[in-house]
Amino acid sequence: MKKIKITLDAGHGGKDRYNKGQNGYIEADGVLDITLKLRDKLLSTGAFDVHLTRDKDTTVGIRARGEMAAKNGSDMLISNHTNANDKKTRGTEVFRSVDLQDYGIAGIMSNAIAKALNIPNRGTKLRESKNYPGEDYYGIIDAAQDSGVKHILLIESAFHNNLKDEAILNQESKRDLIAETQCEVICDFYDVIYPVVKPVTEPVGDTIDEVTAPKLIATWAQLSVNKMIDEGIMSYNSNGDFRPEDFITRQEFAVAIDRLMSKEW
Repeated sequence: MKKIKITLDAGHGGKDRYNKGQNGYIEADGVLDITLKLRDKLLSTGAFDVHLTRDKDTTVGIRARGEMAAKNGSDMLISNHTNANDKKTRGTEVFRSVDLQDYGIAGIMSNAIAKALNIPNRGTKLRESKNYPGEDYYGIIDAAQDSGVKHILLIESAFHNNLKDEAILNQESKRDLIAETQCEVICDFYDVIYPVVKPVTEPVGDTIDEVTAPKLIATWAQLSVNKMIDEGIMSYNSNGDFRPEDFITRQEFAVAIDRLMSKEW
């Protein structure tokens, strides 16, 4: 199967380490951590060929980042950043190219991250160049779009100069949550199953018995299945398999309905 090519950009870094919060957060380091975590999560699906504009604290030109995505033949570019304003502003916003129809995924991404972090959703935005009307203001977006990258998102996950947002960004678990949320949105966009359900039964030799191999839950049903399991209405069996394509018995149906009716909504 042909893999989906994606380039991940951790903004700033190297000589550009000036963007900081009041309590120790440094944007260059925070977004690098998010980007590396996102890379690992995307690779875990086996569906993506992932390239990075940087994997350490190094200097990379702004337009060069977008050009790297095109050179890699990437279908998508994700550029990770955190924001700064008047110290009062909070929330997530996602910039997209003025020349691409990425309103849908940009809006979903912004809403998903904001919801995950429980901060305001500032939505999806465009920023056009004043010097070159019709072109993107941000060099990385403009360079990538001009070079043929199909989907481009510049993500501002939170405001690092807001004390409440910075407190979130300073937590590794929250940075992992940002990466997890981004991965879920990207996978859903490309109809890729995430997270991958790994078989409990180890294969013997070169094959695995179809009877003992857990089946993957279809992407369109995954969220609903997760909700039912989280609510305790449904569950995996003792082997860790959900048996997504099995018929439900009358007694299983009765148990599920009983659990549903017992919930206090």
